[in-house]
Amino acid sequence: MIDVETTGLNPHHDALLCVAALAIDMRGPTPQIVASDSFEVLIAQNELRSTHDNILLHGIGWGQQREGEPMQQALEALTAWVADAPLLAYHAAFDQEVLRQAYKRSRLQQPEWQWLDMADLLPAAYPAIAARSLDQWMQHLQVRCVRRHQAIADVWATAQLFLKAWPQWQRQQLQSWPDLYRRAEQERWLRNSGSALKGR
Repeated sequence: MIDVETTGLNPHHDALLCVAALAIDMRGPTPQIVASDSFEVLIAQNELRSTHDNILLHGIGWGQQREGEPMQQALEALTAWVADAPLLAYHAAFDQEVLRQAYKRSRLQQPEWQWLDMADLLPAAYPAIAARSLDQWMQHLQVRCVRRHQAIADVWATAQLFLKAWPQWQRQQLQSWPDLYRRAEQERWLRNSGSALKGR
C-alpha cells in the first residue's frame, strides 16, 4: 500500500514531498498488515513551493522539506524496498503519475510496477455504498485515520480498508492478486462506460 504527498494536485507541475508505504502479506489464508515492514521518506526541496494551505493540509513544513533526502537517493531506496511487489493505492493513477514524473526528473528508470486502485476495488466489495472519496469509505467502514493527508497515516487507513473488504471479495471468489486485478479492470470499465453513456 503506497501514498504520496505533493505540493499540489498537478503531477506534471507540483513537487513530490513524501512517499510512504506499508507491506501487506498475502501469503496466508487472510492478508496481514506487516507493521514492521514499512517505508517513509521526505524529499528535500530546493525551494519553497508549498502554499500555506498546502502545508496545513499535509503538515510538512519548510524546515522538514529542506532536511529531506535527495530525490534520487529517496527513489532508489523506494525501488529497493518495493522490489517486484505490486502496489495498491487509493486513486492510484495520481500516485503513479507523480512517481513517474519524479523518476523522469531524476533521470532514473522507473520500475515496471503493477498498480491496483482501491477506488476500483472497494465498490466491487460494497456495491451498495455510494462512496466516492477515501474519507467517505473510512466513514462507511468505520476506519479511523490518525492524521489525514499524512502519507504514512493514510497508507495505514487504506490498508485497514483492504482488510475489511477482503471477506467481501472472498465471497465473490476473488482470492488472489490476479483475481483482484481483473475485477478492478472490470469495475473501471463499467464506470467509464457508464460515464460515456451519461455524456450522450
